[in-house]
Amino acid sequence: MLNDKAKQIFSRQITLPEVGEKGQEELEDTGILVVGMGGLGCPVAHYLISSGIGYLTIMDPDKVELSNLSRQPLYTQDDVGTLKVKAAKEVLSHMNPNAVINEVPEELNKDNALTYVSSHDFVIDCTDNVDSRYILSDICQSIDKPLIHGGIRAFEGNVGVFLPGSGYYRALYPKPPAPESIQDCSTTGVLSTFVGWVGMHQAMLAVQLALDLIKESSFYFLDGRKGTIRQVEVPNAVVEETKELSKALPDHMSAAELKQRLESDNPPLLIDVRGPDERAEVRIEAEDMHIPMDVFAQRLGSIPRHGNVVLYCHLGIRSNSARAWVESQGIAISHLNGGIEDWLFENMNDKTPVALANKMESEDSEPEKPLSLEEQNAQVVANAKMEADLDKIKTESQHTELSGLIDLKDRLLKQSLEVEKQKQEHELKLEEVRISAEAQKNDTKFLVEAVYLVYNDGRLLGHVFSEDQQTDAEILTSMLMAVNDFVADSLGATGNIGNLEFGANSIVIEKGEHCYMVSMNYGEPSDSLRQGLRKQIELIEENYADKLEKWDGDTSAFEDCTSNLVKVLLESTVTSRSEVA
Repeated sequence: MLNDKAKQIFSRQITLPEVGEKGQEELEDTGILVVGMGGLGCPVAHYLISSGIGYLTIMDPDKVELSNLSRQPLYTQDDVGTLKVKAAKEVLSHMNPNAVINEVPEELNKDNALTYVSSHDFVIDCTDNVDSRYILSDICQSIDKPLIHGGIRAFEGNVGVFLPGSGYYRALYPKPPAPESIQDCSTTGVLSTFVGWVGMHQAMLAVQLALDLIKESSFYFLDGRKGTIRQVEVPNAVVEETKELSKALPDHMSAAELKQRLESDNPPLLIDVRGPDERAEVRIEAEDMHIPMDVFAQRLGSIPRHGNVVLYCHLGIRSNSARAWVESQGIAISHLNGGIEDWLFENMNDKTPVALANKMESEDSEPEKPLSLEEQNAQVVANAKMEADLDKIKTESQHTELSGLIDLKDRLLKQSLEVEKQKQEHELKLEEVRISAEAQKNDTKFLVEAVYLVYNDGRLLGHVFSEDQQTDAEILTSMLMAVNDFVADSLGATGNIGNLEFGANSIVIEKGEHCYMVSMNYGEPSDSLRQGLRKQIELIEENYADKLEKWDGDTSAFEDCTSNLVKVLLESTVTSRSEVA
């Protein structure tokens, strides 16, 4: 959904009937991989970001040189010696702060191409070497990814858009040229304005492709001397070189694809990430393992590294989350898109094996032993690390899988309410056990009635209340206003900036770099409460640094912080005011 600022920035595009708000939202949701950040990559990235493309990965291992500056406008003399992707990201981020830009300082090769290409909607080839050009063509053809090509020699340029099923670059040029015939701009020379023209043409095709305005492959020759463009037909041919590549497992596998794989000579290992009760109802009958999500992080070592592995769950949401985290740990893996629901629908009219568990069979089996408190806590720690790793993937954007996962946690909150609810209930139960144990050892009795997360300028980011909260709303509002005034006088401080007391009520305040956390309490709080506040404000500052730095007032960006506030709420040593002496 476009915010008001985005509507204003892209108002001229939105006015076009071919775009409109719907089209602009499609641009915002599009993920593009740009390979090469030289003369073509710079104008391509510039126009993609300024057009509103929401997710962009830029890939190039080179550093900025003086000879680059005349035709690569994203760089200045101050950038010489800096990685191109780093310098480019700095400029592009200022053009559209809402865009997610991932920098990959690597050279594209046969080993990493599939990973990077598969995680984006399409690819733009801005390279200046033949090997990369053919690798991209073959990979994109093998996994049905659109490809936009660009090339230059002196005053001659070519640009192509290749769509699945309608011809690819290798169909035009089946064999790479002889090495001795290859020339680049360092030997033939090139006019900087001509480079910009070709790159701009690539970017235009990319925007049109994102808006679904291009229906078939096309190839163009650009004449820099005459300023003309000539279109040629692209042959529709399947190239033999791509067949081996198609054997690799896709990140997201359909039920039909999985069925075909299971019937092949090399079937994948299935891993069921659902809970025991779900698995008892129905499962896919094949060589498989059972690793529920609540112990997934602890069982990473048991997952084979050969890559022929497919995760599955009920709808594909949990398995996709687990797949993303596993790949962030360096293990390539796939998952069943749509989960076992799609699998059952796909196979409802044939005899594909689906095991329906007979609950009566296990009547004599030994009941599952409940986990000890220590084991439960270990699980919580492991799962918290997995969540932190997912957040790191999202914020740092180091792995190109991100383009499809940038909003993973947001999607989980919206699309997997059942899973999130179960996880929160589990965490709350563990916290309740811990609080009960601590309360027996601690004579201090206090109730945390409300927790607020407040931006430095006094705007409210989020809040939670205890179920037994009895404080009048007007009193709480007055307290919060008093806190704002108090913090305003202490903005130079970081960490513990003080306490406020109102009779039996007290306020504890902990401040971070961009925001502060306030707990409204009844009774005298213990040191553990302040420690809890400090821990949670540090976690929020760490995990949401970029959002806090550029916050535009949209509180939905901090919905995930509710769990941090709840953990402070659970620092209470009693459950009601009546228990406070």
